[in-house]
Amino acid sequence: MIKRTSTIARQALVLTPLVVVAMTYGVMAQESIRGPATLNDACWNISFEDDFDELSLWDETGTSTTPGVWRTQYIWPRDVIINNEQQYYIDPNIHGVSPFSINDSVLSITASPLPRELRALAQGQPYVSGVLTTEKSFSQMHGRFEVRAEVPEGQGLWSAFWLLPSFDTWPEGIAVLPELDVMEYLGHQPNVYHTTLHTNQTGELTSHPYDHTESVSLSDDFHTYTAVWTENSVNWYLDGKWKAAHPTPADFTRPVHFLLNLAVGGTWPGPPDASTEFPAQFDVDYVRAYTQSESCG
Repeated sequence: MIKRTSTIARQALVLTPLVVVAMTYGVMAQESIRGPATLNDACWNISFEDDFDELSLWDETGTSTTPGVWRTQYIWPRDVIINNEQQYYIDPNIHGVSPFSINDSVLSITASPLPRELRALAQGQPYVSGVLTTEKSFSQMHGRFEVRAEVPEGQGLWSAFWLLPSFDTWPEGIAVLPELDVMEYLGHQPNVYHTTLHTNQTGELTSHPYDHTESVSLSDDFHTYTAVWTENSVNWYLDGKWKAAHPTPADFTRPVHFLLNLAVGGTWPGPPDASTEFPAQFDVDYVRAYTQSESCG
């Protein structure tokens, strides 16, 4: 969910022998880390699974004997708004209004205009929505991370499924955490989704984006978005089919947790307009993590 910047004009590329060699090496490097063309479920063991028969929210008070699974805020304070977004993420137990609902074992995260009763609590934001993270309940080092979801179409809607490293408190001296975006979807681009690695390994934040244009609108049905992270590479899949690969950055050294959210507005998608329909729903069938089975190597 780190904002993406617009592509700047590129200078003409002169294909000198040195450039040709560099390009050939880059293609070879991609091939060396590329995963299988399709995912084989027999090669994976489920290590985390939520099919959303119910929503288990994390107990922020620390008094429950069953603390729950999903937090409703990021590792940073709830009042901190990132990326110039226009939503405020609410918690049903704190705010008395829920952006979450479950119907037939499908979780819906709903974005809607700010209710009158929350005007004094939402930091002046014009919309409310929801974020869910397993920051306190589950994290994993390497493996397969997956969501089956139906994303909402509409200008200014930004749905995402992503991974962040887990810490008890924000690490000192780090402005932005490394990040693996399994799926980001901007509602005004119905047949495009985005996968990205964000890394600080060079001393400043660097992003490695891969954008995918499909033949159908991804908002018309459920699709399965997957990232497979190993010590050497990250591979992305859509509906079990390979899409892209990138070498694992040097600062991807900690277990990661899940994040699901539906943002409204922001620097990247821009604000909603008169065509945007509210309430808008990001529907999630399941979230899963896997570890690789020894039988498949």
